[in-house]
Amino acid sequence: MSGLDHVRSEGAAPLQFRVLGPDSPGPAPADLRRLFRGQRLSAGRRSRFDQTGRVVALCGHRVVGLAAYERTDRELRVTEVGLDHESGCGLEPIVGGLLDALELACLASGARRLILLPRAATAGDVLARRGYASIAEGAAGSWFQKTFA
Repeated sequence: MSGLDHVRSEGAAPLQFRVLGPDSPGPAPADLRRLFRGQRLSAGRRSRFDQTGRVVALCGHRVVGLAAYERTDRELRVTEVGLDHESGCGLEPIVGGLLDALELACLASGARRLILLPRAATAGDVLARRGYASIAEGAAGSWFQKTFA
């Protein structure tokens, strides 16, 4: 497990980010309900959280962001992103920190492409500013990706 500290938002607890492997305990059901408010979390979807790598964003002791990912030889695929929209830490710093940690995990693993699948592609404007391209391929759907040289 590794951690990354991020800049403190005005008046809020400091943001911290942790990269966790599948051997770490999965997110608590209450955290999942809050981060994925209004979404159906099937048993299969909840199970995937326990079987993949995760980046967790903490505002103080509260989980305010979660990104689940799978790694292959060539790429890191982000399958889910959940955000606490009522956090005092602000959405943009949470999304930015999650992306920083995912990009670092991608490069550290030797992969050169980071893909955010449709369910994970939140905050498209933030992604575009950070160099992510929107890819649309007919029946395959669309996603965002960033390629590293």
